[in-house]
Amino acid sequence: MADKKKNEKDELMDKVFGKGAPNRRLTKEDLAALQFDPFDGEDLSPEWKTLQENSRKLQQQTQALLDQFSDADFEALKSEIRKDFGDTLPAEQQETLTIMPQENLNESFELIEKQLNEEVMCQKPYIEGLLRAFRRPTVMGVQNSGLKNAVLICGPVASGRHSSVTLAAKLLKQHEILSNDSVARIDLSIYTGKEYEGNLVQDLYTAVNNSQVIVFDNVDHIAAGFVPYIEEILTDGILTMNKRYTLNNKQLVETQTSLAKDTIKTISFKGKYLIFITTYKPEKLLEVVGTRFISAMGDTLKTASLTRENIEEIFPKKEEAFRQRCRENLKISVSSDEKFRQHVVANYAANSNVEYLNSTFDTIYFALSEYRLQHLKEDVRELTISANDEGLTIVRKESEEMLSEYLPKVMSSAKEEVKKELDQLVGLEEIKHYILSLEDFYEAQKIREKQGLKTTEVSKHMIFTGNPGTGKTTIARLIAKYLKAIGVLSNGQLVEVTRNDLVGKYMGHTAPQTMQVIKSALGGILFIDEAYSLYRGTNDSFGLEAIDTLVKAMEDYRDDLIVILAGYTREMKEFLTSNSGLQSRFPNQIEFPDYTGEELYAIAAIQAKSKGYRLAEEIREPLTDWFTRVQAKDARKGGNGRLARNVIEEAIINQSRRVLKDNGELDLLTLADLDLNAV
Repeated sequence: MADKKKNEKDELMDKVFGKGAPNRRLTKEDLAALQFDPFDGEDLSPEWKTLQENSRKLQQQTQALLDQFSDADFEALKSEIRKDFGDTLPAEQQETLTIMPQENLNESFELIEKQLNEEVMCQKPYIEGLLRAFRRPTVMGVQNSGLKNAVLICGPVASGRHSSVTLAAKLLKQHEILSNDSVARIDLSIYTGKEYEGNLVQDLYTAVNNSQVIVFDNVDHIAAGFVPYIEEILTDGILTMNKRYTLNNKQLVETQTSLAKDTIKTISFKGKYLIFITTYKPEKLLEVVGTRFISAMGDTLKTASLTRENIEEIFPKKEEAFRQRCRENLKISVSSDEKFRQHVVANYAANSNVEYLNSTFDTIYFALSEYRLQHLKEDVRELTISANDEGLTIVRKESEEMLSEYLPKVMSSAKEEVKKELDQLVGLEEIKHYILSLEDFYEAQKIREKQGLKTTEVSKHMIFTGNPGTGKTTIARLIAKYLKAIGVLSNGQLVEVTRNDLVGKYMGHTAPQTMQVIKSALGGILFIDEAYSLYRGTNDSFGLEAIDTLVKAMEDYRDDLIVILAGYTREMKEFLTSNSGLQSRFPNQIEFPDYTGEELYAIAAIQAKSKGYRLAEEIREPLTDWFTRVQAKDARKGGNGRLARNVIEEAIINQSRRVLKDNGELDLLTLADLDLNAV
């Protein structure tokens, strides 16, 4: 028995100290045996005894050095380390904490799921899937790429996609399942071309060095040139950079020399959770990112649009948060009645999701803030929010006022202002009728949506054809203002451009330049004058690239962008053949007729009045006849509305000379001030 024990110790000694030791792996039994110092007191060779003695001395010296360190010394050392390396570990070292026993893990995830469902309500199947995605690596290990997991989250806006991920990370950190709760966000839509490569690389580097969870937003709007970058990250767990970078104050700096030391060639995403968020369904997203991207996803999740019943369920929680806000900030105790609840629920439109309740209570809070300011001299401590057939009301004691009285009247006044401007426009009756009919259409769709009926979304893109000066730009501006006023457009700006603003000067420049213009018009109208100039034949690769970019963007941003193309009638018909997708995307083609002589006279009178002048009655007939002759000869060259403006401006100059000489009426334009000889 003693010999057997001695043989085991000899074998263990050879394993630990023998020649082949560096290439051997110790078993759990070996490690357990070593804990009891099996060589202590044995008959060792002089070499082993010396090694053992040196080891003990080294331990004693180390302990003696540690005993000399005070807490202050350790804090100073930590501070120096932070200065050199920052507060976070390099990306490769950021791993989840040691996994707890399975039964404890089950308990933690159950608690986290309960808390998530309390905050992100009515999304139970999605929440269950999200936590399953975070837990997957604890069961299956990391992916072949080294990623913890790659997750695709589809679903409508304001359905809890972002907030659920942020809150999940926070809770997972609290339960020590994640090492930090920072969630980095990369908006892929802002990197529109290769010139943004440096920005993307820097943002990715910052993300991996600060966060264990990285959210890639708007993956459906990723520039085609950056799709391979994401594919490499998903398949290999790293991004190999095309350029050489060095690190300067934690920022990547591109270097032009091959002699630079410590260049960074790759960014590692190993040990990370990558979350991709989109409003597209996977089959539609496939058209943008390809099969390699979709097949790399460890989990694909979907948030649901909220129903009216869901809104009723969420309503009490949102209302309580609103009441607390009023108590803390306005010092008012706000209650509500059943009429208020019914009004809010009844006016919910499908797909508005939680944003509907948030915006509703924000609007009420804004109104109550104004109410508080207007009643500072009164002791306002309690009031009730109710509703009647006209809308929400504020009830206090025996009085009841419409809540809308304490909201800005900007939108309604803006709508009336546009209508007034339309009324003042000469002619264009059919076009005016079309603009005003848009409000009826969208109001009808809102009612259908509230009643749970299917809504119809029509293309809002338009083509304006006609000669110069027929009012195309003016009408485009009014449409932008009007659609903003009735809530169809979020901003209502008009961005007016031509070919020169869209087409680049060198290869690869056009698409990014066109996209930059398009993004400046989001929420409003992009008005492209002389749009036919974008197509100069099949050899015009730059123009065709601009058109292709425009067609794709019209689809990507269909809910927040209106494109109006303007130009001569014949040229625009030819232009529509340059891209197969153009014709179908512009169902609203409006012809702007040339003005008649009578209409141009009316425009001239308006122009004169706006400048502080009036037209003598003797002018009417000869000026009208002259306008008619010019229009009949060549309305395109005549200029239509511009012709009337030019005539008045010239008449004002002539009148100035005349009144200085003859002392006539300073505000009156007469026949003598007009030059009607040229036709």
